[in-house]
Amino acid sequence: MASLYEAGWRQGSIIQIELPLDAIIVGASGRPERSSVNHGLWVVATQDCDLDRADTDAPGPVIELRPVHTQNCPTDWGLRSSKLRLTDTEYVEATAPRAMVAPNVLTMALDAGATRRDLTFGRRRGFTTWLGLRYDRPAVPAHLVPLARRIAKEITRPEHRGQAAAVREVLMQFDDTANPVRYSLFAILENSTDEADVRDWLARVSQKVPVDLGVADEIEAADASGIAFSTVESSYAADVSLVTWRRSKPDPDGAV
Repeated sequence: MASLYEAGWRQGSIIQIELPLDAIIVGASGRPERSSVNHGLWVVATQDCDLDRADTDAPGPVIELRPVHTQNCPTDWGLRSSKLRLTDTEYVEATAPRAMVAPNVLTMALDAGATRRDLTFGRRRGFTTWLGLRYDRPAVPAHLVPLARRIAKEITRPEHRGQAAAVREVLMQFDDTANPVRYSLFAILENSTDEADVRDWLARVSQKVPVDLGVADEIEAADASGIAFSTVESSYAADVSLVTWRRSKPDPDGAV
């Protein structure tokens, strides 16, 4: 018996198929009731290891699908946002209802002519990371948001795209016991040969941050093997391609 993984399904596989998208709401009667609409584009959110354990003809609803949207696609990729772009024109939203389907639903859909396509490696990695971050992500404390916002604003300036291309992620740590607050920046690099250039870039970024918001303490750049996991766990991200807080409010109150 072949598994879904053996049949080519992956976390991040996109399928075009009409399925009901259900949610539970309070209806006009004042009682909980089902709200259902049809949706035609989905992405597989189930992990590859579980796809490898799911037989293609299994009847139980064990595969999670997220609805893929195309209208009002965000401009940022959104790794730590509530919306994540999968392609140039398609995205998923954290608060959207999702569907649990049986593996044989996917198998029958392909047999009936439904189309399946896969994300690029980079987009797929972004999707799997986003799924994890939605359930286990630090939110910047409200009193630190102005400082975090200014740091990321400097990092994401268009003129810094050259340096940003060498960086997987920029992490921020804060010591709010000091006055003014002290902060540290850690760049996780694609290639360790860029350490000196990226460290200099972060130093220049820190010089643009008003001292009344915070003062730079430690600045470091290294590839993934040179950044301790404890640093990753205790840091906030100032991703080089997005902003991490609510931008619909003039006075942001924390990370999204």
